[in-house]
Amino acid sequence: MQTPIAVDTEWHEGQDSDPYDSAFESGDEAATPSLASSIYSYTYENGRRYHAYRSGKYALPNDETEQDRLDMAHHLSLLHMRGALHLAPVIKPKNILDVGTGTGIWAIDCAEMYPDATVVGTDLSPIQPGWLPQNLQILVEDAEEDWIFPKNHFDLIHIRGLAGGIQDWPKLLKQAFNHLKPGGYIELYEYAFAVKSDDGTYTPETAIYRYYQLVNKAAERSGRSLNDAHKLPELLSGAGFVDTVQNCYKTPIGLWPLDKRQKELGKWMWYVAMSGFEAYALALLTRFLGMQLDEVVALVDATKREISERRIHVWNPQYVMYAQKPLKKVASAALPTPPTSAEA
Repeated sequence: MQTPIAVDTEWHEGQDSDPYDSAFESGDEAATPSLASSIYSYTYENGRRYHAYRSGKYALPNDETEQDRLDMAHHLSLLHMRGALHLAPVIKPKNILDVGTGTGIWAIDCAEMYPDATVVGTDLSPIQPGWLPQNLQILVEDAEEDWIFPKNHFDLIHIRGLAGGIQDWPKLLKQAFNHLKPGGYIELYEYAFAVKSDDGTYTPETAIYRYYQLVNKAAERSGRSLNDAHKLPELLSGAGFVDTVQNCYKTPIGLWPLDKRQKELGKWMWYVAMSGFEAYALALLTRFLGMQLDEVVALVDATKREISERRIHVWNPQYVMYAQKPLKKVASAALPTPPTSAEA
């Protein structure tokens, strides 16, 4: 059982600098001119920009507001892993794949960390910066389709934040298995799209409870669940991986924890959540539950207010796990020899 997070009961308004301000109020973004290829085209819905290549497969935006959120989530992951880009014990990797690279921030850091390696990042959206390390290549690819890479090729395959974007996790993990070198590693960083509380402040009467109930319901209807993280160790085993190691990070949302490190994690998780509440809700709730935009906005605003008041002490489970492709194919157990007629 995880240790409850102690609440900072001594804090009062005005005591210290507070991130609960208008830092994430975004203005209108300049529309990007559409190019001929759908890869570089975008669709606009409810004031946010979405990918057009394989449109509808991923329900979150890809605009600048979302890119900022993804980069803050990257910082949060570094805090959890105390500065490490990955936990898998790879040694001098030569070929690395980052599936669902997003802004490319992890792949860029990885390419700089391993200058002798070739790093490839794939995503549905070409939102990465124009300047990239020479050993990094970004490809616009659909991870759910057949991969174009050689088999037995990568030393490390990294997957982060694809919850809600994958319909068939077993297929994805099997492809990763096939394209890893024997002895190579897969690492996944995923979250549960849910919150918990140690002190009973999170109840069905709260707006945040209703928010998670509705968004998860919409995601299930879309066919791409937001809550598959807890299934991944078993799915890794089913794909052929061995020696899975999993860490679960208990991540508070807000500055309410007493512990200094937990407070720092909570601050950054608050930044990510305040932008993420809208990002996850808009398309899912309007497309799959038929909610009106003003209903969704009202729910998001109520949820953000509750999270910012510090009276509801919730935390989010985030999982980091890695597993290895066996160096040798595991031999099947020998079947017993049927008895001869004389022995029967």
